[in-house]
Amino acid sequence: MQRQDIDPKKLFVIFVLATLFIFAYQAYLILFPPQSTQSQGNQTVKEEKAPQEVPQLLLGTTREKVKPINFVSYKSENFELVFAQEGGRLVGFKDLKYNRELITEEEKRLNLFPLEVFTGDPNIDLALNSEGYEIKVEGNRIRLSLKKENWSIEKILEDKGNYFVLSVVGKNLPPLFVSSGLQVKEEDFYTHSGPVLKVGDRVLRLGIKDIQSKELIVGDIKFAGVESRYYFKGFQGDISASAVYRVGEKDSLVLVRAEKPLNLYIGAKEYSRLKPLGLSDVIDYGSLKLLVKPLFVFMYWIYEHLNSWVFSILALTLIVRLLMFPLTYKSTTSMMKLSELAPKMQQLKEKYKDDPVKFQEEMIKLYSEVGFNPASGCLPILLQIPVFFALYKVLTITADLQLAKFLWINSLAEKDPFYILPVLMGITMIAQQFISPSPEKSQNVMMYISSVVFTFLFANFPSGLVLYWTFNNIISLAQSYLIKKLTTKPKAKEEKKSKKK
Repeated sequence: MQRQDIDPKKLFVIFVLATLFIFAYQAYLILFPPQSTQSQGNQTVKEEKAPQEVPQLLLGTTREKVKPINFVSYKSENFELVFAQEGGRLVGFKDLKYNRELITEEEKRLNLFPLEVFTGDPNIDLALNSEGYEIKVEGNRIRLSLKKENWSIEKILEDKGNYFVLSVVGKNLPPLFVSSGLQVKEEDFYTHSGPVLKVGDRVLRLGIKDIQSKELIVGDIKFAGVESRYYFKGFQGDISASAVYRVGEKDSLVLVRAEKPLNLYIGAKEYSRLKPLGLSDVIDYGSLKLLVKPLFVFMYWIYEHLNSWVFSILALTLIVRLLMFPLTYKSTTSMMKLSELAPKMQQLKEKYKDDPVKFQEEMIKLYSEVGFNPASGCLPILLQIPVFFALYKVLTITADLQLAKFLWINSLAEKDPFYILPVLMGITMIAQQFISPSPEKSQNVMMYISSVVFTFLFANFPSGLVLYWTFNNIISLAQSYLIKKLTTKPKAKEEKKSKKK
């Protein structure tokens, strides 16, 4: 930002507010979380307290004591699964790319796992989820079957690479509900954690505290499950009904009616995995989706082509700086004009030191004579605030960034563990003051202070965001230097010619 003859405190406030705006907005989302991140469609969503036919989870000491002891493993290129013969349930699921176990300790403690099935009859449900299944692995297909005297059930999982097709076939059984399991435990970082469903064109993100024990949602359900910041466990397909449960104070579980084969997705909310399945809306873009999603898709497109999030962030920075170049050019040349006015400004200060109103009037006249616009210096920074905030959101929801490294930084989604990058960013901000110093020494001091303040504010930001701002400062420095060189050369030549004459 360039300086002008205004109160330096205002300049400092503009800088600080640009960052504090982010924290204020995130605090608002915590206090008043949105229930949906999508616009309401024409589909009717029926959400009501669960009637008696909605299954009971049968939680309690009896369930918790009967732990599975017999297991069958299955490993693919992307995942490692462990099935328990007791209940034919999924008791282990590891996303190998992210090296993350997605079956939680709470699921193990409660003995409550994905692929449990419910009919609403407690006696049948107990047998369905505790008795010994026959498990067969046939290539990319896992078959889990249980036969009783009066009924039978078969769960078939077919490995499709990034997801599984689940078929649940019951003989002489009522309509079956199948469980997603509990959401993965991780730092939310102001993102939603809990049940997420898409009914028609509307995405519902339910707060766990808002769930009254259990609820039934019916309609044209496109997907249903539980999510955390980076992971999703749920189903996609033709779902006619979904039961949402509150488990304890911090957990939730979703059952879906499995009348037809469904796609089972358990894993990272990775855009390239989710989009082919129609699950891209599982990614929580937040309340400013219209701004965040296009930026996310653009950056992901660059990432897919260059295979580097560092290059993706750099490309975004270059594009933003190119779009801002006209304003940068105007503010830089305007600042140069202000520097030329320094002697006259000092004369006016001395002349009207006892008449501030008159001093302001004369200053405005002086500005208009040389074509200096006091507001031009602020525009480049102010116009970048939306981009800055959108990028901040992108970097908090992109699962791939967990694996994106940069030199000594193991993950661009996390803060710099050694705080080297924030310090480098602060140095580039100070360097900008040397390139374009203000005629007012007090304003220079204030800008140096703001650079230090920003360094501390950014210290705990995701490294990707700090990297963007550092790139931005470096490119801004180069642009300012180039503009000064191009504009001062003609003047120098003219001065030489005038001296020769």
